[in-house]
Amino acid sequence: MINRKSIAVLPFNNTSGDIENQYFADGIAEEIIITLSKISGLKVTSRTSSFTYRDRQIDVRHIGNELGVSTILEGSVRKAANRVRIATQLVRTDTGFQIWSERFDRELIDIFDLQDEISRLIADKIREHFGHFDIQDDFNTPKTIKAEAYQAYLKGRYYQLQWTNESIQKSQAAYKKSIEIDPKYPMPYLGLSQSFVHHAAWSQVDRMKGLYMAQHFIRQLGNDFDHLAEFHYTKGLYAFIGNWNFQKAQKHLSEALKIKPNYAEALEFQADLCNVVGAFDKSEVFINQALSLNPNALNHHYTKAIGYYFGSKFREAIKALNNALSIMSNWQMALELKALCFLILSDEPAFRSTVALAKESTRTVFYELWHAYHGGESSQLDVANTHDFYMAVPVYLKLYSGFKTESVQKLKEGIEQRAGQFLGFRYDPLLEPLRKESSYKNLEEPFLSISIDKEAPKAVSSIDIEVLNESEVKSFSHLVEQLMKEDKVYIDTQMTLRSLAEKIGLHPNKLSWLINKKIGKGFNEYINDYRLKDFQERAVDPKNCHLTLLGLAYDSGFNSKSVFNDFFKKKTGKTPKAWVRENS
Repeated sequence: MINRKSIAVLPFNNTSGDIENQYFADGIAEEIIITLSKISGLKVTSRTSSFTYRDRQIDVRHIGNELGVSTILEGSVRKAANRVRIATQLVRTDTGFQIWSERFDRELIDIFDLQDEISRLIADKIREHFGHFDIQDDFNTPKTIKAEAYQAYLKGRYYQLQWTNESIQKSQAAYKKSIEIDPKYPMPYLGLSQSFVHHAAWSQVDRMKGLYMAQHFIRQLGNDFDHLAEFHYTKGLYAFIGNWNFQKAQKHLSEALKIKPNYAEALEFQADLCNVVGAFDKSEVFINQALSLNPNALNHHYTKAIGYYFGSKFREAIKALNNALSIMSNWQMALELKALCFLILSDEPAFRSTVALAKESTRTVFYELWHAYHGGESSQLDVANTHDFYMAVPVYLKLYSGFKTESVQKLKEGIEQRAGQFLGFRYDPLLEPLRKESSYKNLEEPFLSISIDKEAPKAVSSIDIEVLNESEVKSFSHLVEQLMKEDKVYIDTQMTLRSLAEKIGLHPNKLSWLINKKIGKGFNEYINDYRLKDFQERAVDPKNCHLTLLGLAYDSGFNSKSVFNDFFKKKTGKTPKAWVRENS
């Protein structure tokens, strides 16, 4: 199902002649995605999904169908010294027609204003073509006055999103350089905190050191940036993964979603929170929302799968994991969970074929686990490092090998260390034999009273809010009609909703609401209806018989042959030539 008010921003081409500047082109595209996602009435596909189309020659109509969006933004970035040139074009995915294109040449120091300007123009065009939603006057984009600090941040972000040990180290170095250049710029602090939290949770660095560094960088920001969704997301991430403080995590998560309702990572975070407290139905709702924004995100599919797994819906979990593995076939995290599902389902051929794709150290332990779980064979393997796995596999192996006391001890160690592998231990089906043990109950007891908000902040559609009273509706409707019929402002091919709003002294959001809600048409249809009528009057006037139909269309305010022909056929059911022949 295509959401009409929607967009995917494809990765921008780097035309700088220096491959090292790819991070900058990617960063500009991502910043536009982030800015557009602040508009609550607009569905914006997340970076992870839209960037999968890099260097792939695919028709935009196919991309639109895959991502469920009505528009695609393509672009290129050229950076030279202290100047930047950005070329963009917005395309409809139903027809492939171009809606809008523009080229911008600016000083690099003006990049933040330029990103906001491009985002606002894009949102305006989508609103004009597909229906009403409110657009903020100020996107509250975090800014730095030092262009070098911004470039270092974009480089850090570029490396962070590769999520390898080597790339994380490069990202942290770039973030620190950004802070050194401009200590007041908040974004690199958030990037550093997030990277240290993830590494600490999965023991890629010393846990205590990692959490200390994560907290250090977030504390340096104080509370001056609590208007940023990313600020609350980062603080919530630290509370959730770092300390298992679910209530505090929920508090910050609710704030993040209140500021940015279409924040896919925060919606996944909410699904994770629901999973660890056993609210699996609610988790599915949130993760489906995230997937609608980011259908190619590996982590989203995994979060959906783990919810099914904890809820003992193993077939559904396998289906979700297959979606992830169709994107990255060797993803160890998904292979491990999929193998556990087949283990429980007693499907040995599927189990072995899945484990065969895992790394060698994983295969050895999993084969031992199969024999312990199904054959009661006691494994003498001692898996010392729990962090080699994404689930509590060493605990399972001890438990089903008959070493219940040792399994509880390993579980206790994982919980005390707040390791990511044990976040959902209360609902892990493979730990079921331990649940009647008093030692297990002692481990679970501190978590029994935990509760979180399971409802996302509900966004009220701006179309349903009466923004003008009856008298104002009548007055402004009359003004608009007067401009159309008497002044014929529709003949101006550059007429936009904003320029019309300025003529009548009304905020663009209110004019959009008026035309869509009270007049019952989208802005583009409303203007083109007048242009169509004007064309028809000109076309049957004998004094215009020496002019071409396309020339008359341009005189009536249309600025595109394809748009004119498409709109005319849609409204009359005939081609312009056939209509003129019938009515001359």
